Amino acid sequence: MLVSFSRRLRSQRILLLALLALLACTAPAGCQKNSASFTIPPEDAQRKNPIEATPAEVEQGRRLYTSSDCAICHGKDGDGKGVLAKDISMNTHNWHEPNSLAGITDGELFFILDKGKGRMPAYEKRQTSEQMWQMVDYIRSLAGR
Repeated sequence: MLVSFSRRLRSQRILLLALLALLACTAPAGCQKNSASFTIPPEDAQRKNPIEATPAEVEQGRRLYTSSDCAICHGKDGDGKGVLAKDISMNTHNWHEPNSLAGITDGELFFILDKGKGRMPAYEKRQTSEQMWQMVDYIRSLAGR
């Protein structure tokens, strides 16, 4: 009976997290509705990451990733198999595959974290610039960069 209760509690927690992520998308600073016209300004795409990808910075990026709602869509390990992504057929990347980051600059990753893209909410009011750069370092580390 305890196992059944534990599973039910976990299912309810996952549903609550998914609902919170969807609510974040409907907030004024939430998800952009038209990703087809999404463009990253060249000056933002060319930005260099000011945070060196040391083990400590990558670990901090991992903590930020797992404590934010990133895992709901992108998976707890960055494999693109998050609960919400599967439920609403989102096209999320597996950050462990080097090809998923090929052609994407650190500046572009930062811009997407900062401003959001498609159903992904913006983090500009949730995280500092330093924290977003640390998450860029963590995402890059998943592909063995």
